[in-house]
Amino acid sequence: MKTKITICIILITNLFLACKEKQTLTIAGSETMNQMMVFIGNAYENSNSDTKVVVEGGGSEAGIDRLRKKQIDIAVSSRDLTPGEFDDLRKTGDLDKIRVAYDGVAVVVNPKNTVVNLHLNQVSDIFSGKITNWKELGGKDLPILTVIRNDKSGTQDYFEDHILRKKDFGIAEFEKFKGNKFVSTAKIVKNNSEMATFISQNEGAVGYMGMGSAIVDNKEKVKALGYAKKAEDEFVSPSIKNVYDRKYRMARELFAIYKTDQGGKVDAFITYLTSEEGQKAVLQAGYLRATLPEVEVIGEEIPQAEK
Repeated sequence: MKTKITICIILITNLFLACKEKQTLTIAGSETMNQMMVFIGNAYENSNSDTKVVVEGGGSEAGIDRLRKKQIDIAVSSRDLTPGEFDDLRKTGDLDKIRVAYDGVAVVVNPKNTVVNLHLNQVSDIFSGKITNWKELGGKDLPILTVIRNDKSGTQDYFEDHILRKKDFGIAEFEKFKGNKFVSTAKIVKNNSEMATFISQNEGAVGYMGMGSAIVDNKEKVKALGYAKKAEDEFVSPSIKNVYDRKYRMARELFAIYKTDQGGKVDAFITYLTSEEGQKAVLQAGYLRATLPEVEVIGEEIPQAEK
């Protein structure tokens, strides 16, 4: 009789747990980080059955704005907060920001494009409209079609300042070229998927996107080019190892931003993001982890960071 009662209790308990409504954690912002956060969210759900992770895009600026309005739990951004954004967010409660990963920005073209490498000045001249045909770069006699992201994009902000306006050459060059603007004929798209589709359908098209999006999510649609700051430098392809080794120079930090008074589900997810398990998921998604991997120390051996 006791056995039957025990079985009934177990069945009822399991039924209760199965029917228990999951709490929802909503993350929104950077399109560059979108697929990575979907991957991490799925991995998190596998070990946290009471939480459903919903990941939405919209761009870094949109995510930060939605966090300010308390419409989401966590904003993800492919750029740092501006002083104005920081002040606005603080008005509605204390906040924190963690580095989730590093990502390179890749210049991408149609797979049929014969050009394989570009340096910073060439990229700036392409997107400002000074270079208009691929034959000027050793490619086919084909008009260049530039594709850019909308003004909600953190990748757009990074690319505009550091490449188009040459901030990567230093403040003096940035001041000299800060008037550079994207060519007026550039096609504007809302996310990486739309950009990749357009480039795959137009042989002369060129755009830019996060390295993870280029070499993982859209590798069948676009070709990522080798990149160098100066014409005389070594051209380096975008990859996790090359970003880690600081050889690929078009790279930036990726952030998660959240209010510290939310507690519970947000704290638990942030803890997972920064844990060894969460950082392994970052790497598996095609991005460079933000923290060095944990190593097992045996005897008196000195732990070495993995590359």
